[in-house]
Amino acid sequence: MLDGLHRHLRAVTRPDVAGDVPALLRSAGRAARAAVDADHSVVCVQGDPAHLPRGRLYLVDGEGFLDVDVPDRLAARAGGVLAERDLDVPGLAVPAPHALLVPLGDGTPGTLVLTRATNFSADEEEAAGVLGLSLGLAVQSALLTVSERAAAGKASRGALLERVTGLLQTSATTAEITERIPPAVVEVLGCVSSSLYVVDGDELVGEAHPPLPEPVRTRLQRVDRSADTPMGEAVRTGRTVVLTSTEIPRYRDLAGLDPERIGVALVVPLAGRDELVLGTLTVNWAERSPLEHTDLDLFAAVAAQLAVALERAQLLDAERSSRAELSRSHEALGRLARDLQRGLLPQRLPHRAGLDVATRYAPALAGSEIGGDWYDAVGDGSDGSDVALIIGDVQGHSTRAAGLMGQVRTAVRAYVSEGHDPSAALERTNRLLVDLDAGRFATCCLVRLDTATGVLTVASAGHNAPLVVDDAGFRELAVDPGPPLGVDHGAVYPATRYRLLGRSVLVLHTDGVVEVLGEGSDEGERALHDTLRTVAGRAPTADELATTVMAAIPHELTDDAALLVATFAGADVGRLDASLWLPPDIRAVSTAREFLCDRLTAWSTDELLDEAELVLSELVTNALVHTDGGAGLALRFDGAERRLRIAVEDSSTRSPHGRDAPPDALGGRGLSIVDAVADTWGVDVGPDGKTVWADLAVEAD
Repeated sequence: MLDGLHRHLRAVTRPDVAGDVPALLRSAGRAARAAVDADHSVVCVQGDPAHLPRGRLYLVDGEGFLDVDVPDRLAARAGGVLAERDLDVPGLAVPAPHALLVPLGDGTPGTLVLTRATNFSADEEEAAGVLGLSLGLAVQSALLTVSERAAAGKASRGALLERVTGLLQTSATTAEITERIPPAVVEVLGCVSSSLYVVDGDELVGEAHPPLPEPVRTRLQRVDRSADTPMGEAVRTGRTVVLTSTEIPRYRDLAGLDPERIGVALVVPLAGRDELVLGTLTVNWAERSPLEHTDLDLFAAVAAQLAVALERAQLLDAERSSRAELSRSHEALGRLARDLQRGLLPQRLPHRAGLDVATRYAPALAGSEIGGDWYDAVGDGSDGSDVALIIGDVQGHSTRAAGLMGQVRTAVRAYVSEGHDPSAALERTNRLLVDLDAGRFATCCLVRLDTATGVLTVASAGHNAPLVVDDAGFRELAVDPGPPLGVDHGAVYPATRYRLLGRSVLVLHTDGVVEVLGEGSDEGERALHDTLRTVAGRAPTADELATTVMAAIPHELTDDAALLVATFAGADVGRLDASLWLPPDIRAVSTAREFLCDRLTAWSTDELLDEAELVLSELVTNALVHTDGGAGLALRFDGAERRLRIAVEDSSTRSPHGRDAPPDALGGRGLSIVDAVADTWGVDVGPDGKTVWADLAVEAD
């Protein structure tokens, strides 16, 4: 009989029952009954309640465990197999006629009981003893494995709490929490999978780690909280849900989920303040349940941590969302403001041979209100040689400031277009702004460039002086500025004249280009000046230079910045100029004619002398007769266009006008003669007087 016993001993050495005391006792009970052909087998074991349910296990015929106390008569004993007659055994209907009490070996508190109606032979008793000894060793090994698992489980529970705590301390958003926690649970506990779902309105949003196979994954990433799922049940009831693979089919909305992926699943609700459930944590194990009461306490503690972290994260998410929405609103307002601002600025700039103009406008980085900075360029002069370059800044940031900026820009442009020089244009604009009583002032710098001669006429209303780089090097033009526009009704704005030498760069800018909030403009001015000294000598285009200047601003823009850059190729060498001051004496007319004759002869244009003398005499005579002071005579010959200009400047601001003189009158025909002889003529009125000019064409040889 002992020869075939090895077949039955395999029941207590199978790998699938190692470390599982209940499974081991079931297998051993059936094997012992078969080994000695017993009618019944009973296995009873007593031990540590931490390792055995209720501290004891009592198994009848390898089928079901009974919740009974082990009688003293069946308790573990030392020594060999004991034969008994008519033994009362709990779980058997009648006393056993014959029974064998087999101890499970030294150190194993348990007994194997085999019963039948007939006697057991000596061989059967010996076989039972071997089985009992093997079972005892197997139980000891299983209890040791259980103890090791318990220790490992305790360590892993501590590690889980530590890991979750660490992750939550560095996870600021809901997305970070849902992304980091499930992988950490799987790694620390060694479970099959884990998922974290968060309540989002009427839905639960989450994903398992590792991800579920498609299309189940997509369907379960977002589920209705009222759906028939364990997560929905835990959220609705606020109670923990424990289920096995056999219970998966009862959840209708889990259709398609492979039950083999789950042995036991634990779904813990995450309850925040006022017991409001914020989501669920799910942990899945394979094959069998490792859950104990301490595990449930562990996950309750983890759930409490997660709930607190989710509440904090959701508050932060809501704050970030509000800030993002506010930022988008500010950006939209900023774009609108910039669009409105650019709509008030000129869309096209005048083009002149040898003159290249580029502009830039950059709004302040903070705030979304419209500013009052502007720039402009206006073609001026009857022969198209003059260009007025303008830059200005209206006080404040608002739609009122922008609206006033539009009015001021339009006024300056209109006065320049009418022929007023920079001083007169600023004086008239100032009076207009004072009369508007807008409660705001504006600064402005107006530069008139005569591209034929390179002469600059500059007037400033409290604005930054122009910067020039030419053959003489870098310089800031010395300008005698008047007060800002809109402050003093009687303010005057003296004009200053300069001549650009050769190829030149002219830069006009507003405060935003150089000013640093709370620190003044010294650093910004140094950076701007250094940029111009370094770059202007490389002969860049106006557009390239404007881009370089804006990129080199060493500070964040705390105010709107406007920039106008003009590159000038230099005066036309084919143009010749000459001027003469005439005293307030009518005899100076003769002096003017002699000066004209000398110049036209030197310029090889004496064929025009008769017509030129006639026009000059009338213009000079009018200036000396009808004003109290002297007069300035200026001659300019344009070799390319073969045109002579005669200009006479006096101190009167009253424009001349023609009269219908009777046939016998001695005067009154001066302007009629000029109009008949000259190709074109006109009047430029300034704050201190006027200039009457006339052009005559010189016929080519």
